[in-house]
Amino acid sequence: MMGPEDRTTYTKWNAAIAASAGSKMIAVDIDDTLNDFTTTLSKSPFPYSPKYSLPETTFNRYLTRIRNAAPEPSDLLSTEYSFFRYKIHEECYRLATARADGVAFMQWLKRSHWQIFICTHRDLRRAHDCTRSWLSDNGIPFDYLFTALNKIVFCRAWHISHLVDDDADSIAYGPSYGVMVFHPISGQDRAATTSAGGFRTFDEVKQWIQE
Repeated sequence: MMGPEDRTTYTKWNAAIAASAGSKMIAVDIDDTLNDFTTTLSKSPFPYSPKYSLPETTFNRYLTRIRNAAPEPSDLLSTEYSFFRYKIHEECYRLATARADGVAFMQWLKRSHWQIFICTHRDLRRAHDCTRSWLSDNGIPFDYLFTALNKIVFCRAWHISHLVDDDADSIAYGPSYGVMVFHPISGQDRAATTSAGGFRTFDEVKQWIQE
């Protein structure tokens, strides 16, 4: 919970961002947008280790569920499974490979004086340090780093009209709320998508946001 001093700082910060709404502002996702998170999760070996504090049979069962994107089986906020899933995801955050064209795009945004909001589903209470380290190690500049489960609501609240994200809800609902969403697509789903914001390379996004 924020104290009075924190709330004052937050209010001033929000006001400053809102006052600059006419400037160039963009929100960019990390996982499966700037990196290959899902490929890393599916192909990395993750050998069993006692450090996970699980029997090997449970480790293998949980790992299979995580790779299949199985939901949390319990209504509890924190379980043995959810903690293990976070630990595996955290390893992927460190191991994932950055898209070279995405790095170049982010560096171009910085040179072109865009305000860059990294906007992620990651729990930054736990993954803040490894996320910042990965961004720094890959030469990805940014101005702000946020967790946002609903990125369209986030963009509306912070007066951001451009979002680069692979999330299906962002793609489906962004345009209805005045947020222009650009999303990476593969050769498999190129024919199926009808969104003008689907891109194969970040050079396409660069062209679109300058038009």
